[in-house]
Order: sequence, then structure tokens, then C-alpha cells
Amino acid sequence: MTTFRTVALPLFLGIALAIIARGAVRIYSIPSSSMEPTLQVGDHIVVTPYHGALPRRGDVVVFRAPSEPGELFVKRIVAAPGDLVESRGGRLVICGHAVAEPYILHAATTGDIAPQVIPRDSYFVLGDNRGDSFDSRAWGILPRPLIVGRARFVLWSSRIGAPTRAASASAPKERTPSTPAFFRFSRFLEPIR
Repeated sequence: MTTFRTVALPLFLGIALAIIARGAVRIYSIPSSSMEPTLQVGDHIVVTPYHGALPRRGDVVVFRAPSEPGELFVKRIVAAPGDLVESRGGRLVICGHAVAEPYILHAATTGDIAPQVIPRDSYFVLGDNRGDSFDSRAWGILPRPLIVGRARFVLWSSRIGAPTRAASASAPKERTPSTPAFFRFSRFLEPIR
């Protein structure tokens, strides 16, 4: 009985905790540049479900793509239910006010967004690299049930493309073969803002 408590009990406890953690946390890799500079190709991000909380403007989320069945995308929520979203002169405007977006790659590259009010349980999402992002400007609003969770931090990063489970950030493209991994230690455990 002492051997069981010393060896088997911690082993079973570890396995049980791993199963619980696996249900609460997901890890996805980034295969494209549409969320640069926030997320880079080769980043592996930790995503947590909302569990009753509501997504908010500014959250970076992973979701099932409305236009590409089976694909996962990662984008930033720029407008929430009830918001009036539009663009003027290439800048994002929410409820009549231009939005400061320190996270975007190039200023005034939002493109044309016709004025629209975001319906209940829906969101308007854009990539941070607006010139290379397949997002709500192309396929419309994002229904809440398609959101998998919020991107929290970069777990680790390498200079290779995405392996299997990827959250795409741009229009579907042909993937290039992977190259040898080179870790980017500066991005290790970097929070996603």
C-alpha cells in the first residue's frame, strides 16, 4: 500500500490534472502574417475558452471561420454587439470616433467598411496586418458561437510554418515546406495585447 501511495497516486493525480488542463487550455500555431506584429508566423499561442464571460473589443480570438468550413482563424475583435463600425480615410471608426490602434502594422490601411451596427451575439474582427488579412471586411460579422476562445500569450515561437493544428490569420494560401526550427526566445511567454 505504501508503494501505491508513493508512486501510483502522484502518477494518477498528474494524469488527472493534465486531462483537466487540456480541456481548459488549447495551443495553436500561427501560419500566416495577418496578425503581425502582434502574432508572428511560427508563434504557438495559448487560448482559453470564455466560460460564460463575453468577448470584448480588443480581444484577440481564435474562431471557426464562417467562410472556410473546418478552418480556424485568429483575429482581433474591433466591434462588439451594438457598436456602429465603419472606416473613414482608411481608419477604423467605432460609434463615430476614430479608434487608436497601436497594434496595427500600418496606419490608415483598414480599407473600406460600410457603416453597420453589429447585431446581438456577433462581432466584427480584423487582422492587425490589414493589408494581408482575410477578415470581417471580406466575409461579414462573426457569430459568437464560432469563437473558440481568447488568445492569452505566446507559449513559444520558432521561425517555421505551422504544423498540424493552426489558427490561420490570412486568406488561404499555398503553404511552403517547413524549414529547420530556430526558436525566438524573445517571444517566450509574451502576453498577447
